[in-house]
Amino acid sequence: MSQQQANPWDSSQLVAEQLKRGVLTIILVLAWLASLFAWGIMEWQGTVSTVLRVVFALNVIFHPTMFAIVWRRLLPLRFVELSCLVFATLICAGCMALHLYSPTYGADIDLRPLYLWIPVLYVFAFVIGDHKSGLRLSLAILALYVGISLPYLLTPPQPATNFTIQLLVVSGVLISALHFFAGYQGRFQRAQLTMDELTQLAHTDVLTQLPNRRRTMSMIETELTRFSRYGHTFSLILLDIDHFKAINDQFGHHVGDQTIAALAMRVHDVLRTTDAIGRWGGEEFVILLPETTLDEAKHKADTLCAHIAARPLVGNHTTTISCGVAGIESADTLDTLLQRADNAMYAAKAAGRNRAVISRTSNAGVAAAE
Repeated sequence: MSQQQANPWDSSQLVAEQLKRGVLTIILVLAWLASLFAWGIMEWQGTVSTVLRVVFALNVIFHPTMFAIVWRRLLPLRFVELSCLVFATLICAGCMALHLYSPTYGADIDLRPLYLWIPVLYVFAFVIGDHKSGLRLSLAILALYVGISLPYLLTPPQPATNFTIQLLVVSGVLISALHFFAGYQGRFQRAQLTMDELTQLAHTDVLTQLPNRRRTMSMIETELTRFSRYGHTFSLILLDIDHFKAINDQFGHHVGDQTIAALAMRVHDVLRTTDAIGRWGGEEFVILLPETTLDEAKHKADTLCAHIAARPLVGNHTTTISCGVAGIESADTLDTLLQRADNAMYAAKAAGRNRAVISRTSNAGVAAAE
């Protein structure tokens, strides 16, 4: 039985989430180890202050906690990402405020490495969201730092004034650039999706959702190339719904369309995953059987005829098909191969329908094999 194909978009989303989860766990482990290492070095050198001990302690507690949450999937990944961003933002904001306004506690906090790391927060904000949410998060972070530093900047110039002004200016420029490039990437992805959709529509039959004639011809050409280069054999089945005009005349074109769509679904019951079926036109279909000999294709066509006739496709009236089977030969082109399959299919109809006929050679005409 054929299985419903997974949605490619859902699959790609799942892969992206797994990748983000893996990267985030690595970052959390590295951040935890870096905090422990830096804390140990500063304790050994005797340069750590009470405030820095608190900062290191918070990092040492926070990162393993987030790692456990990610590893055990206790909370949504989006929550963990936002928690990491908020934690880093508040740590930087607290250190900035202490250095600018409380020399007693913040004198040992070096603003230079702190100001170098703050722009990374804006990048992270755009990584965890689209260009709109990234912009909102970045502007909220920038507003926090502007609010903290503004009273300091309004006083007469002090040692950190110039450096703080540069930080805020660079932050604004960086946010603008990130917003522009993230928006451009979003537009590019939407344009790419539109192109993919158009390509899919150009190659898909609307009624059956099978490859259309153009796409089917392309698939056959690919197999012809494989046969020419590597000798990989393949066969074709050209099938046609018997008395299809009578179905339309008696029950209406709506039932005729339903019959075609139902046939397209049922054919998959007897096909392999490597086989392919396309709508050739009207009530005709082409089945491509890679790595299949002529006799194996004939057996497949017989099975298909029996499977279609076993029970009605639509309503209570029985539907049958006629199949023409052709195997690739050294002198074949796309046209000669399809012509032989077409001749065999009409031979099947002339022989009474609901059967398969094979074409053994392109020179000797069509030979029947019941």
